Order: sequence, then structure tokens, then C-alpha cells
Amino acid sequence: MQFADLVIRGGEVATTAGLVRAGVVIREGRIAGLVDEQISVHAAAEIDARGRLILPGLIDPHTHMREPGTEEREDWETGTAAAAAGGVTTILEMPVSTPPTSSLSGFHTKRAIAERKAIVDFALYGGAGFSNLEQIPALAEAGAIGFKTFLHEPYADRLAEFEGMFATDDGVLLDIFRAVARTGLPQCVHAENNAIIQRRVAELRRTGNVGAGAHAESRPVIAEVEAVQRTLLLAAEAGARLHLCHISSASAVRLAHDGRTRMRTPVTIETCPQYLFLNREDALKLGPYAKISPPIRAEEERAALWDLFANGIVDVIGTDHSPHTQLAKERGWVDIFDAPAGAPGLETMLPLLLTRINDGTLSIARLVAATAENVARIFGLYPQKGTVQVGSDADLVIVDMQQEATIDVQRMYTKQRATARLFDGWRVRGVPVLTLVRGRVVMRDGVVVGQPGYGRLIRPVRRFTSAASTNPTPGGGWRI
Repeated sequence: MQFADLVIRGGEVATTAGLVRAGVVIREGRIAGLVDEQISVHAAAEIDARGRLILPGLIDPHTHMREPGTEEREDWETGTAAAAAGGVTTILEMPVSTPPTSSLSGFHTKRAIAERKAIVDFALYGGAGFSNLEQIPALAEAGAIGFKTFLHEPYADRLAEFEGMFATDDGVLLDIFRAVARTGLPQCVHAENNAIIQRRVAELRRTGNVGAGAHAESRPVIAEVEAVQRTLLLAAEAGARLHLCHISSASAVRLAHDGRTRMRTPVTIETCPQYLFLNREDALKLGPYAKISPPIRAEEERAALWDLFANGIVDVIGTDHSPHTQLAKERGWVDIFDAPAGAPGLETMLPLLLTRINDGTLSIARLVAATAENVARIFGLYPQKGTVQVGSDADLVIVDMQQEATIDVQRMYTKQRATARLFDGWRVRGVPVLTLVRGRVVMRDGVVVGQPGYGRLIRPVRRFTSAASTNPTPGGGWRI
């Protein structure tokens, strides 16, 4: 007879190889065994998962908790409660804040806040820009999960948030890539051509074209494609492991995929639900609430992007959860350029993807890879995170594939639920009903029960000294 803290019985465990019927035995926060249902296990508690799927807890590679500095948008308690509600057990937090995590002091400040308030586990990006090159080695040693660099200018009213994470020219960008390459951590990039954007914005404003559609007009697909091409070349020269954040167009994905298959450039690709499920017509109806950078694209790009995602060419999916206040968003009805870019997303990603599994356009194996295992592999968290296997953290989400629901912003945990309008009112089939972080239930039947301060900082378990030490698997992420 085995002894355990918790056993989950009756469900099917979802893996990248398919479904396995097994009981999950949990001891001291880790998975102690996957056992036949007939094997006797003495446990302090038991969960009945009959008729349900057991997934590895989702890892969101792209979130913005907004604290410190702009807690009116979101904070670590409300943001990680939203994660727990959405089946996300680990978030990778971007460096944008005040102060940002582009310095060692900023990193420690954010970590201290998160350790007091986080309900789920978290990792912190470092910022990498022209003004903080000397900080990059120390940030890596402090536990940074990767480094983020923007190719476009910071917003004029948010300079403090973006300090130490943007490049002023390609010469600086190459130096940034080289510095990050020496740490062995992923170099994450917001890939949009700054010169194209600034010229387009100036022209649109000059002609008075500031309606909802002007944001997408100011950031055409070519701005993303050019930036991807340039970063591929510079990353290859620097020996950096390039990770392309929130890619919005099929055109850019094809270019990146060609780079890693034909030129063997080490690059991984991330997209977001807004680009997979919404098109430009949807964005026009939602106005400033659908203002996101890069913008939501035309239907042709959306449909092609979905095919690339469903077929495994896109490695991971993240929410780019980035709330703003309703007051700030409302300014965009008069002038779209006056509204900030970003929207909440942690609570809607999983139900949307489960619905696609139910309609036959997405496989369970692909869901597990894109939301958990590939993320863990790319960012050096595997096998601690991202998988259901013996020795891994007991981060799990139990889903009811038959339960139907309507996405309702009024029931959300994000602080800015009033702005979470992208999928408000959508019908979904398949919802998370139980979320566990290291064996502890943090959400049950849609109600967050986890305690602030339970979440802990997760560091990469392995770091590389050069890009040459890895081999990209086209369409499948990094094998670590």
C-alpha cells in the first residue's frame, strides 16, 4: 500500500502523446506516482475526477501583473487569482512595471511583492535594453527566466515602465543579443518595426484618421515581418536563443519557421488567443477594448495562423494578459491612439481552446504541448513544470469537457474585468473546474480558494552557455 497526501482518481491524464487512464498520487507537493485505478493508495484526501481530464497546469509565458507602479490596472493578488481561475498554475511575468525588472533592485522589489501576494507560482523576466547591458549577468544570476526587448519606442507617457528594455538602433540590438546569449537564457522580442509604425501614426493623425481601425493601419503586417527577419539575422550572429513574443500574423510565423528549418536559426514562436479567435471586423466592433499590439489581423491572416498553430508550427500560446483601466480605454473612442494597448486574458484562454478540442479543430496533445510542455522546455522549467510525471510539481488542472458556459466579465477575478471584453458573451464547451499548484487546490468550481503568498518564484532549472548547445525541433519547441 502506498501513502500520499492526495490522490486523484477516475480521470484521464492528458499528455503530448494522448490520454492515459491513471490515478495521480501526490506527496509533498510533487507527483509521486501514476497508478492503476486498482492499486490501493492510502491518502489524506481524495479527489474524484471521473468523466474529466487531468491536464498539466498551464504555464502562461506572457503576463503583466502591473505591480509595482500601476496597481490600479492589476496587482499580484488579483492577477494570480485570475490565473488560478483560468487553470494557469505558473505565470512568466514581463519586466514592464515601475520600477521595471531591468535592474537588480527592480527585480528584487517585484519578487518581494509577488512572494507576499501571488496565489500561483511565477517567474520574472529581466529587461534587456541599451541602458542596462551591464545589469544582464546579475539579473540572470538572480533567477530571471529570460530577457525581453522591445523594438519600438516606449510610449511617451510610460517611459519609466519601459526603462532598460528597448533598443535604439540595430547596433545596440546586436549588443543586447550578445549579452543575453552569454547567459544562455531566451532572448524574447516584441517584433515590430519602429520606423514604419511612427511614420504611419504621424500620417494617420495628420489626415485625421484616428478611428478604431487606425491602430491596425499604423502597424501593418510588414512591420512585424521585417522585424522578425531582422531579429532572426541578428540572433543568429549573436548566438542568441530567440523567442518571438505574441506573433499576430501567419506571414511572420512562416518566415520564422523557415529560419529555423532552412537556416537552423534557434527561434521559438508564441501567439495569443486574440490573434487565433478574432479578426479585424471583431476588433472594429470592440474599439479601444480590442486595441492590442501587434494588432488583431484580417480574417485571412487569422485563419492561416490558426492552421499553423493547430499543426504545431507555432510553439506556444500565451495570453499577453495586460489590463488597463476602463477610463484609459474609453479615450480611444475619440482617438484610438490615445488609448493604451492591451487586454486581460488569463481567464479565457483555456475554455476557448477546450471548445476547439470539442469541435475537432484542435487535439488534446497539441493543447498540452502549446500551453505547458513546450513552455517549460523553452524556458528551462522542464520537467519540474509542464508535465504530469513522477517527480514533477503537482501543478494540475482538471477540466470538464462537457460543461457549457458563457464567458461573463462580471464573474472574473482580474481587477479590470470591465475591460475584459474580447470574448465576453462567447459560449464555450469545456471549462476548468479544479486547479492545483504543488498539490494544493487554489480553484474549485470557478471559485478561487488559494491564499496570497502561496505562489513562489521559479527559477530556470538549467541554463545554456550558447545557442549551439540546443537543437530546435521545428514546430515542436526546444528539447532540453
